[in-house]
Amino acid sequence: MKSIEKFTNSELAGQCIMARVSAESYYTDEEYKENINELVKLGIGGFCVFKGSTAETDSLTTELQALATIPLIFSADFEHGLPMRLTGGTEFPHVMAMGQNESTEFTYTSAQAIAIETRSLGIHWNLAPVCDINSNPENPIINIRAFGENSDDVIKHSFAFIKGTQDKKVLSCAKHFPGHGDTSVDSHLELPVLNRSKKEIRENELKPFIYAVENDVRSIMTGHLSVPSLDSTGLPASLSYKITTEILRNELNFKGLIVTDALEMKAISDKYSSGDATLLAIEAGADIALMPDNPKEAIKALINRADTDTEFRQRLVDSVRRIIREKKWCSAIGHNPNSISRSDVKYEHHEKLALITAEKAIEIVGKKTLIPIRGDLQIAGFAFLQDGVQQTENMNKASMFFKIFAQAIENNCDFAFVDEKINEADVYALNEGTKDAQIVILAFFYKAKAYKGSIGATEEMLRAAERLAMGKPVIAIFFGNPYLADDIKADTYVSAFSDTLPSIAATILKLSGREPFPDVEPGQSKN
Repeated sequence: MKSIEKFTNSELAGQCIMARVSAESYYTDEEYKENINELVKLGIGGFCVFKGSTAETDSLTTELQALATIPLIFSADFEHGLPMRLTGGTEFPHVMAMGQNESTEFTYTSAQAIAIETRSLGIHWNLAPVCDINSNPENPIINIRAFGENSDDVIKHSFAFIKGTQDKKVLSCAKHFPGHGDTSVDSHLELPVLNRSKKEIRENELKPFIYAVENDVRSIMTGHLSVPSLDSTGLPASLSYKITTEILRNELNFKGLIVTDALEMKAISDKYSSGDATLLAIEAGADIALMPDNPKEAIKALINRADTDTEFRQRLVDSVRRIIREKKWCSAIGHNPNSISRSDVKYEHHEKLALITAEKAIEIVGKKTLIPIRGDLQIAGFAFLQDGVQQTENMNKASMFFKIFAQAIENNCDFAFVDEKINEADVYALNEGTKDAQIVILAFFYKAKAYKGSIGATEEMLRAAERLAMGKPVIAIFFGNPYLADDIKADTYVSAFSDTLPSIAATILKLSGREPFPDVEPGQSKN
């Protein structure tokens, strides 16, 4: 490869852009495929992977690498495993579940397993972990994506995740700098504001990032949030020179890759064009502009500026030098002696590990004598479903929970779905149908979701929960947002801190009094 100083402005610009790609669309939509191939020919630096099966994604990364002159780097949001974005792979509990364990061994080993599966698809960069401190219970987008509510828990578990990932030669990414935890707005919808003093931010939000920098995290993602005490202009951190360069690059002395959060998010795209947002991000100090709405426009904007501004061209050279260095580190460029195929991955081991990790996270508060549930009790179960996006997914998870639960305990169990459209007549009918029940289970499937904007239950849902309890013994289960427990009346509270398959299965084991696999212990993941 020629020296980076000899790269053309077009080559430099392309390396600083990472576009979205879907294997599902690539293999079903010819126009989409042509557009992605054209981006590769334009010299784009890499892609962030969404949607499709693991087999399709494996084929995609191989096919696109064959087209690239400069090897591509592929990334993905695999915060709790491949199923967060793809069909296939091992689903682990959300990281707030990992953070419930005093020991970080399972966090480290889970991150290793995720990295192994990531690498087996030709993906080199896991855009995780979330290093935000979830200090605001009403945060609609972080919540169970964070390891915890205080800096100590977040520091030790995020470091374990980073080390587990990078020990398998997959780039890790601490996000969302300078800290997205104490906000109440989803940046997918609008720009959040972190209203804390500079002193408070340094003593709280910045701590996990400082620790990550000191312990060699390879990349950091800047967030789309305004922090007036750090930059009075109101610019998002992702577009702020003061935050990105003066604080992260200079003050914290971070030498790795800086990548923005997705520029297609409305906090950015509602105000800036793809070209303007990309220019501002690179000028602020980012090395990679992640997923601008229009990648071609973004590349063109960088080329045009570099053609007329030698200082800006040098800025691109500096970024591309870091990008190429990281491509070599993770073997996106060069031979990877530890490369593995999907057929080599020990999925069964990973699944056992995920279940044990989930089981250790479960928290039971209140009247613990109700668990395990006696085999002679008739049960009424109600699944409360969060309205909006992914409601069908929630319904499938709720149905799976109650069906497997009924099989596990062999009790008579009637269950029903409850959503935010429930009315008095619905409640009356449900009460009539379950009046013979001796114990009531209220299972809540609420979690942080992009573009949802809220994470709490409506007053109608809370009233329905109280009415459906019918004054009988109640076990309330939270497969997501644990803070809902503050609003629900129950005898026993069970928090799984996740709605993934292993967390659902682990909860059923607890309710039925069964133990998970006794032979899986923390330690280095296989492969």
